[in-house]
Amino acid sequence: MSSMSRVITQDGQDASIGDGLVASAEAAYRACNLCGSDKRRSRYFIDGFHIVECLECDLNYVAERVSEAELSCYYGEAYYNGGQANGYADYLAGREAKKAHYRTLLPSIRHHLHTKSVRALDVGCAAGFFLEVAQETGWNARGIELSPYMSRYAREQRGLEVLTGSLESLDLPKESFNLITMWDVIEHLADPAAALRRAYDLLTPNGIIVIATGDISGATARIYRRRWDLLAPPGHLFYFSRKTLFEMLRRARFQPLAWQSDGAFLVNGELGGKLRSAVNRLHRSRYVNAALRRLKLGSIMTVYARKCGIN
Repeated sequence: MSSMSRVITQDGQDASIGDGLVASAEAAYRACNLCGSDKRRSRYFIDGFHIVECLECDLNYVAERVSEAELSCYYGEAYYNGGQANGYADYLAGREAKKAHYRTLLPSIRHHLHTKSVRALDVGCAAGFFLEVAQETGWNARGIELSPYMSRYAREQRGLEVLTGSLESLDLPKESFNLITMWDVIEHLADPAAALRRAYDLLTPNGIIVIATGDISGATARIYRRRWDLLAPPGHLFYFSRKTLFEMLRRARFQPLAWQSDGAFLVNGELGGKLRSAVNRLHRSRYVNAALRRLKLGSIMTVYARKCGIN
């Protein structure tokens, strides 16, 4: 039996989409995670997955429903060591570069936290690079990681406090953290809206959440369109713009405080190896990064938001 769902195409005609290449024998197609609408238009078909845009709120997402169990299997050892398409050639080799980037973000986090006694939870912490930086700063930090392979590495090889699972599935006490971070994570989640609601419960009053994710409304995404590197299902399931991420945070009762542009400008897989390496080296300059942030030209957006309202 084939799963089918109504899709509204760019020319306004009805079309049906068949089974995507997911682990399930029968793909189930999801409603919009932001507004709940099932009205959508087809944008791209990449690696067997349909990327669609909600006609009500403009959220872009993978139409096929991918389960948490499937994602856990997807993020195995091969994903991190070059053995899997759309994965990392050698994730662990980027440790020092990642830590250096996280250090540049600490002043902004401190500015919004207004406290020196930080209890941090890093969601999707992988090998724990941010946790190491947080601990070096004197913060109390722990992590959550869906990948059994990577969470085990963080515990056994780095000595970090990392739980295996998703934010929604783990039993953590309410209001036990004043900082929650999601670095390049929210686009991977099966249910970002539920994760943000859970993050709200786990934060203390006036606690801060920091989210970094690709910006589909940014210059690099608009120029490359379907060839944009970050259109990479099933690893990336959601593709936010500032508008849609703002609205998802607002609905989860967070108040966005500041937005920041990070990541490389115009760096994409189509660049040749030597040219790509040269551009990446240029982007590692703090002066170049500062200019990209001011001009809002980075391919990654980072938002700082505060928990508001009453539980």
